Amino acid sequence: MDDFKARLRFFMRENGFNPTSLSKKAQLNATAVRDILEHDGTPNPRIDTFVKLCRALGVKPSQLSPDLEKLCVAHPAGKTDEGKYQS
Repeated sequence: MDDFKARLRFFMRENGFNPTSLSKKAQLNATAVRDILEHDGTPNPRIDTFVKLCRALGVKPSQLSPDLEKLCVAHPAGKTDEGKYQS
């Protein structure tokens, strides 16, 4: 698993989610996960969406995104000074 969508699908299967049920659990728009999975190329979810997905799946950010450092650089407001993710 080397991309975000593959990891997202893997953890969805592991937890018994479909796109709609994960969107609901993560308190996102009903089509948010489907839109990410169907996005051409590499999706770039907002950091708050990413954190909600991690929490709903019960995984660490580094487990879900192989490009976590790039994500943090692109959205530095998502990290606190201590390196922790804010909600």
